[in-house]
Order: sequence, then structure tokens, then C-alpha cells
Amino acid sequence: MDETRPILDQIKRLKPPTVSAFALRSLQIVPGGYGEGDMLYGIPVPLLRKIAKNNRSVSLRICEQLLQHSLHEARYTALVLLNEKFQSNPHEILEIYLRNTKFINNWDLVDVSAPHIVGKFCLQTGNNDVISKLADKENLWENRVAVVATLPYIKSEQFALTFQLCERFLHHPHPLMRKACGWMLREISKRDAESVLEFFRKHPDSPSVMKGYALEWVKKR
Repeated sequence: MDETRPILDQIKRLKPPTVSAFALRSLQIVPGGYGEGDMLYGIPVPLLRKIAKNNRSVSLRICEQLLQHSLHEARYTALVLLNEKFQSNPHEILEIYLRNTKFINNWDLVDVSAPHIVGKFCLQTGNNDVISKLADKENLWENRVAVVATLPYIKSEQFALTFQLCERFLHHPHPLMRKACGWMLREISKRDAESVLEFFRKHPDSPSVMKGYALEWVKKR
């Protein structure tokens, strides 16, 4: 028996008649895009979160099976479930996450999970090794996990790790990494704008997209 079937059936019932062109473009599930070949129904995120909330008692085994599914919404739902279960079993959930990073293969999957699993684990244990190892990988999504995972540090007024990674990925070849760095720098700017301005004074050759994301909050002040 397929243990994931009840949740997959709930997801399938929400499938719209067509997938919007906007959803496909947003996740680049188009020929030549970084999401090419993925299967997407185009279900709104709040509905997926509701499915996760209604199934939060499922086992970690089922969560992992969902995370390995070919359907994008199944993987998203699995990550929301792992987020919700994290505090009760952080070590096992981190292990599940790290052995399945190949399935966490788009920006929305990274962004919904990296801060709540990798970031929380590293911050709570006081050990950044997991983030460092992900940053060392030659993989766009694992690199993005490393950067976005620093969000809990930023919220705890600890900025050094984020600055270190943004400096390291300053000239990363993929725009999604430059945007991720800009996003984290923007979060810092909400708390310490001068430190972000100093970062860009130190790195005047920073990519424009990174600066644009990072300084958005500063310009609104």
C-alpha cells in the first residue's frame, strides 16, 4: 500500500483545470528553465499549508516519501510537515533533509524550509558546520539553502555568518543566488542598515540585483 496516497489524493482534489503561465514562469518550469521537467499542478500555497496542518500526525517516513515524489506540491507539503515537526525531533529531521536535498530543487522549496530546519538546527546547536558544508557544494540549491538558512541568525541579531556567505557568493553565476544574498542583506538592513551600507562600500563591484534587493528597505526609510 502506498502510504502517501491519502495526502496525494487531497492534493489532487485541489488541482485546477490548468496551470497558470505565471506559476510556470515563476518556478521556471519551462523549456530551458531551472525547473524544467518538474510536475506542477499550480495549487496555491495556503491550500497546501492547510493540507499539511490537517495531516501533521503522519510519520516521518511518509514525509520523506512525499519529499521524494515527482509532484512539486507533494514535496512542498512534505517540507511544511517537516517544519512543523522539527522541534520534536530535530536531529532526525535534519538527517532526512540533508539526504534529500536533490529533491529540494527550486527556490520556493528552499525558502520554505531552509530557515526552519537547517537554520534553526545550526543556531540552536551553535554549530555552523552544516551550513558551511552546503556552501561548499557545487549545487545552486544547496548553496541557496546555506544562505537562506542564516535567517534565524539575523533574527537573533547575529549577522557575521550572513555577511561571510554573501561575500563568498558575491559573484555567483546564478541570479537566484545573488537575489538570495540580497534578500538576507535586506533582512539585516531592517536591523542595522549601516552595516549593510558598509558591506557595499567594501564591495563596490557587487551585482546590481543584490544591491537592489538589499537596499530596498534602506530606501524606504
